[in-house]
Amino acid sequence: MAKAIQVDFPVRDHKAELQMRLAEAPTEHAAAILELLELLDVLHERNVLSTIRGAVGAGDDLIGHISKAAAQPESIRALRNLLAAFKIIGQIDPEIIAAVGRSIPPEFRDRNLRRGTPKPSLWKIVRTFWSPPVQRLLFAWGLMLAGIGHYMNKEAPSTADEV
Repeated sequence: MAKAIQVDFPVRDHKAELQMRLAEAPTEHAAAILELLELLDVLHERNVLSTIRGAVGAGDDLIGHISKAAAQPESIRALRNLLAAFKIIGQIDPEIIAAVGRSIPPEFRDRNLRRGTPKPSLWKIVRTFWSPPVQRLLFAWGLMLAGIGHYMNKEAPSTADEV
């Protein structure tokens, strides 16, 4: 009868193998490797890696929930509205937005300053609304509201209602 050949595989020491491979790595990549190890350590300490592992593990369930939510008519309209809003905002000159930010007085930014500021008189409020920049802004808002009113009085349904 034939004898079975006995094969003994040596036990692998993964830690020693990794240290040997790291020692053999080119020195020009050593800084990048060390930074990567530090990044992985920070991600591990803050449980980011376990969160990613959980998201990958629950991928099918997660995608199922997202696709169900995205198929709702409200979600489709919300995405269309978001895209339209981005299109509108994209047409506005960034300098106008920056000017609006600069025009906000410090009293409105800081709560403590706001409490100590006296309220404006009625005459100052009227003068502010009578200024040409505010009149132009009010005119622009009026045109926008007129456009919304025109849309609301249309007889034909919107394409957003055909979902």
